[in-house]
Amino acid sequence: MGARNILYIISFLFLLTSCDFITKAYKETFAKQKETNESEMTSGGGQQSSDNTQSAIEKLAEAEAVNLLENAENLDRIQQQLRDMFPEKSLEIFPPHIYFDTERIRLQLVDPDITENVDWYYYMAETESWEKEDPVKIRIHEQRNSIPLEAIQFSTANAIYRQLIEKAASVEGAEAPTSLNFSFHLPEWNWNARIYGSRADYDFEANKDGEEIAFKRL
Repeated sequence: MGARNILYIISFLFLLTSCDFITKAYKETFAKQKETNESEMTSGGGQQSSDNTQSAIEKLAEAEAVNLLENAENLDRIQQQLRDMFPEKSLEIFPPHIYFDTERIRLQLVDPDITENVDWYYYMAETESWEKEDPVKIRIHEQRNSIPLEAIQFSTANAIYRQLIEKAASVEGAEAPTSLNFSFHLPEWNWNARIYGSRADYDFEANKDGEEIAFKRL
């Protein structure tokens, strides 16, 4: 066998040995990385991820559980909180409605310092506070009489909501509404809401004090 052939054989064997070494080194490195990742998942890193997920779930459940209409005392507190934003001022609500939802309350408030100005105010359950929102554009020919904030008790919304729960139970496929209105743009102020059923929808109406006036199918 020539010297050249011997050299080729030696080079080939060396190449095979190098490939085996590289493959082995790669497998050992990959195995160590996998063990490290698994260790982190079962220790601090995995625990932190689990804690964050649990915290997010708890916050979501808490947000979904909020219902401003369920607590009469809380509704009175919310009304008082609006009064407290304007110490020693008489507050007027601009027509036509005050909107009560499970997660917020909306109304148009006349500026007690500049009575020609009206602004939206929102109470958000998430923040537990009132916020001034967009201004209300009023046309010069519009004649709407505002009413004192004291003329309405927010807690009445709870009495209306409880009646709506009972009414919804008698309507096929219906759930209690998530919103209701106090309307005062008509001579007879009223509370009203709509119940949506699978076979028919119904309108509910009560007087200013929360006493039922009508419950009719549409």
